[in-house]
Amino acid sequence: MRKFSILLALAGGLSMAQTAVDLDSEPVNRVAKKLSCNCGCAQDMTCKMEPGCGICKRAKTKIFAMQTAGKSDPEILDAFVSENGRQILAITPGLFGTAGPFVALSLGAILVLFVIRKYRKPQAAANAPEIDPEVLERINKDMAKLD
Repeated sequence: MRKFSILLALAGGLSMAQTAVDLDSEPVNRVAKKLSCNCGCAQDMTCKMEPGCGICKRAKTKIFAMQTAGKSDPEILDAFVSENGRQILAITPGLFGTAGPFVALSLGAILVLFVIRKYRKPQAAANAPEIDPEVLERINKDMAKLD
């Protein structure tokens, strides 16, 4: 019985074997480009490192196996997110992608500045006393004498 289970495991492993061409195919790289590598290279999992990253190779092997099993790209990405969290995504979904939070913060800061500027009363003009017309006339005459 033990020989049979070893033979079955070996046959299953051979049926899932893939070549480097399979792992660098367009369908695999299409999904791998949307995933961030966590080896510290700060790249996506299409992996341009030489001789190649083990983390990316394992991920591509898993992507290839899931595609072979008939899974769609969103299903594969969902599987990676459920195992590794949202930080695995290189491009977050949404209108602005990764720039969305920065755009929202910038627009919020502009709005706050606009509201402050609109409703702020000028302090100097509000507290300044009215100038007596006679004093103003005398100042103007003195200024004319200086020229």
